[in-house]
Amino acid sequence: MTRAPRSALVTGATGFIGSALCRRLVAEGVRTVALVRAESAVERLAGLDVTVVRTDTFERDALRAALRGVDEVEAVFHLAAYGVHPDQRDAGRMIEGNIAFVAGLLSALEGRPMQRFLFAGTCSEYGPVAEPERLTESSPVAPRSIYGAAKAAASLFGAALARTLALPFVTLRLFGVYGPGEGEHRLVPYLVRCLQRGETPTLTGGEQVRDLTFVDDVVEALVTAAVTPALAPYEAYNLCGGRPARIRDVAEGVARALGRPDADLGLGRRPYREDEPMWLVGDGERFMSATGWRPEVDLDEGLRRTVAALSGVAPAGGG
Repeated sequence: MTRAPRSALVTGATGFIGSALCRRLVAEGVRTVALVRAESAVERLAGLDVTVVRTDTFERDALRAALRGVDEVEAVFHLAAYGVHPDQRDAGRMIEGNIAFVAGLLSALEGRPMQRFLFAGTCSEYGPVAEPERLTESSPVAPRSIYGAAKAAASLFGAALARTLALPFVTLRLFGVYGPGEGEHRLVPYLVRCLQRGETPTLTGGEQVRDLTFVDDVVEALVTAAVTPALAPYEAYNLCGGRPARIRDVAEGVARALGRPDADLGLGRRPYREDEPMWLVGDGERFMSATGWRPEVDLDEGLRRTVAALSGVAPAGGG
């Protein structure tokens, strides 16, 4: 396990990945500050030794005032974003929650010594490719969604601004992340909910191929990135395992983990979206070579752990 930084500032701390990261940081004895919106619920951080700092806006001066009592920040994990949920499609808030937020936070941190500012990017920044091509950091940045465009713009603007402020900004483009704590609208929680209720899910044919990494492995990658000098500042790295997984296989894995391998998964009941990429797999070797990180949890084990957390019972096939 990688040595964590001594102190950390986390945005998006009340979300899926952010809350998992906070749990890891606190377990490692890291002085952890969570920067959240004024109205954000913080139940996910309950029981954790995390200092919660609230802000009404993402403007530089407001953020600077909110962080005035934070003495030291060795690493910043900027995981907050607008647009992750399918219902979040307001263009103005997309700009505010992605581009304006990173600009305001970097400006508010000007002059503070730190080891790393990590910005969570996304594979949605890339344009589509055909199987079996894997997306590398040199693949064209040509997003098809406004979320991908906002994240790409935030990454580019953040890197340029950070360079002028001498802040060590690095973008990590996350691919598929799954595990305990992910949103109810996501595939695995949806399947567990349907199958436990005895309902037939409504899925596409499930032939889409994705690059999925278990949340604990992603947290380990984030912590590793925060303390690894070999990552070049102002550049982007793919954070992925490079292991293709068909959505059909994911659904069948959930059914097996619930002890219902013969369940009707409703495959083919829903058409594919017109803008849905059928192949989205990355090449993470550049990040792996720089950090030594490798994902440890395979898909079957990750699904078993996720189903156990969601269902409250030990899943079939679990150890």
